[in-house]
Amino acid sequence: MTAPTFAGPIEQHHYDTITERLGVNHLAAEADTASRREPSLDSEPAVAQPAESLRDLATEAAVLKLLAERVAAAQKDVKARTQRALDTAEKRDGTERVTASLPTGEQVATISLRKGETGPVVTDEEALARFVRQTWPDEEWTTTRIVREVKPWKLTELLAEMDAAGAARLVDKVTGEVLDVPGVVIKPTRARTYAITWRKGGKDATAEAWRSGALATQLAAITAGGEAA
Repeated sequence: MTAPTFAGPIEQHHYDTITERLGVNHLAAEADTASRREPSLDSEPAVAQPAESLRDLATEAAVLKLLAERVAAAQKDVKARTQRALDTAEKRDGTERVTASLPTGEQVATISLRKGETGPVVTDEEALARFVRQTWPDEEWTTTRIVREVKPWKLTELLAEMDAAGAARLVDKVTGEVLDVPGVVIKPTRARTYAITWRKGGKDATAEAWRSGALATQLAAITAGGEAA
């Protein structure tokens, strides 16, 4: 495109000034656009994080559910067998604890027998309440709604007395008479069980033995094939 010519120097001067300013402004606009578009050399480019695969998550969920079901079943079975063995060992020679060791011989945990407890258990609340009311008619130790029942605080006190005696009997503190209490029997209140106490580093060592396959025999119930397993 050919630049226009002017008759006088003044018109030519105005044209040159305007053209120069337009050029400067255009260069500044280009520089500003480039600075906003191009990343700084000092900044690191952002790395896109891969999205989790729904198929992988579904597989992981299914695998963990299967493992949880098999572990629960295997644990129930071994708990019953271990309890029977501990009860037998205690009766035979007084054994109340045993160590758990890996195939390498490393001891990782201790299993200790927890003995059960026996005490008075209310089997017929109404019969017990009638007995208390008839035996101590002047005491407000029972309440009547649809059926008569012993007030909780007094029931706790009476059961504690029977627990100390080891029998469903109470002593009348006025007459000294020993009374058989209906509606209460002495029976186990907590089952015998056992506790597992891990030794320092025992969990990590066991996990490594699992990973390496050293516990294949112990984990056979979990890794066996078939639905029944």
